[in-house]
Amino acid sequence: MSLFSRVDPFQVVAGGAPVVVGAPHHGTRPNVDADLGTGPIALALAEQLHARAVVVSDLRRTVDVNKSPLSLPGHVRRHAVRYQNELFAAGPGLVIEIHGHVSGQYEVEITPGFELDATAPGDALYLTKLATLKQALPAAFAARVGRAPTLGVYPLDRDVQKTATATFTFQKIRRARSQAGLEWYGLHIELNAALRAIPPAQAAGQVEAVSGALAVAIRAAFEPWPEASASLRQPNPAGMALLGARTLPVTLAPAQYINENVVVVHPDEMARLGALEGDVVMVGHGDEVLRTTVVSARTVKPGLAALPARIRRQISLPEKGQVTVGRPAPRSATPGQAAAAGGVVILRGLRADHDPCLWLAPADAQRFALPPGARLMIQAQPQSPAISDTRLELDPDVPPRSALASQALIDRLDATLGEVLTLKVS
Repeated sequence: MSLFSRVDPFQVVAGGAPVVVGAPHHGTRPNVDADLGTGPIALALAEQLHARAVVVSDLRRTVDVNKSPLSLPGHVRRHAVRYQNELFAAGPGLVIEIHGHVSGQYEVEITPGFELDATAPGDALYLTKLATLKQALPAAFAARVGRAPTLGVYPLDRDVQKTATATFTFQKIRRARSQAGLEWYGLHIELNAALRAIPPAQAAGQVEAVSGALAVAIRAAFEPWPEASASLRQPNPAGMALLGARTLPVTLAPAQYINENVVVVHPDEMARLGALEGDVVMVGHGDEVLRTTVVSARTVKPGLAALPARIRRQISLPEKGQVTVGRPAPRSATPGQAAAAGGVVILRGLRADHDPCLWLAPADAQRFALPPGARLMIQAQPQSPAISDTRLELDPDVPPRSALASQALIDRLDATLGEVLTLKVS
C-alpha cells in the first residue's frame, strides 16, 4: 500500500436481516468532536441482529454525514450521499443508529426521530413497539452489564433531550411512512460516556454486554422484522379533505409553546377554522401533512400560524413559508383517490443509464394511472427542484411502492436511496 494512500472512513458489513445499524459519528481518538466508542457497539449489535452495519469513523469534525446532502458544501457532500446510500442500500425495514451524548436527560435515550400520533393505526403500532422496548431494556442491561441505566424513550418520555427530530435519516423514514405508506421503523439510540467511551466501556466484554442488552430488547419489540415492502394499514393521505382549511403565513411560536406539538393561532383565526381549543387539526406544507392540535393565543397576530421548530421540521418547512391548517374531514368510502395521475414511491436502487429514467412495478403504474413510456415530473426532497421529462419504464421485479432510477436522474435530483419521490405527469 502506498504511504500516501488514505484509509477509507467507511466500514460496511453485509447482513441477512432487513435491518441496518449505523454509527455515523464514530470517533477513535479522544478530544475529537465525535461519538467515541459507538462504532464497536454498532458492529457488535449488527452481528447479533444479523443486520447490515455502516460505521463512519473520524469524519464528524469535517462533515456530519447524517445531514441532508443538499445542506452541505460540495466538497463534503459525497460523504453524506454515500452514508445515506449505504444505510438504505438493502431496503431495511428497521434503521438503527448508535450515537453518544454527554448532556442527555437519561443515560440511554431512544427516539424514532419524529412525532407519533396515537390515533393513527400505524403510529399506534409503533408506540406499542417502543413501549415493549422500554419495558425489556432495563432487565436486559441489568443481566448483562450489572445495572440498569436510566432510560428515556421518546415520545413516551417527553423530557428526552436528544429527540433527533432534525436528523435526515429519520425524516426519510417518516416520509416513507406518512406519504408512501411503508411500515418502516427507526431507532436513534444515544448512550452516555460510561456505556461507550471511558476505558472500562471500551473493553471487548463490555461492548458485547451493551450491544447484547440492546439486541435482546430490540428483538423483543420488533421481531418478526418488518419487511422493507410491508405497508401500513392506513397511511395518512397527503391529499385528504380538510374542513375550514386556511392557508396562513408562518411565524415563530410564543415562548411557552416552543417545546409543544401544537399550532398556535389568534382566537379570531380559531373561529374561522371552526375549531375549539385543543381540537385535532391537520397542518400541511406541499406533500407533507402532520396531525396535531390547535390552541389560541392573543400574542399571535390574526392571519398567522405560529409553529414550534419541531413542527416546522416535521413538515419540511423553512423558517418562512405558508401552511394549510384545517380540521380532518370524515373519511369517504374511497379515501386517498387522486384527482390526477401521479403518486409517491421510495427510491430503492440505481441503474446505469445515461438518460433520466424511472422504473416502477406495473401494479404501481396502474395504481397511479401512469401509462408506460409516460414523461414524468419528479421531485425528491421538498427543497430540491422538480425534474421534468423523465421516461417511465415498467419492471415486474421492482418492489411495491418503490422505484429504481437511472444514475442520470439521481444526479439531477441530488437524491439518495430511501427518499420519497413524488411523481406527476409532465
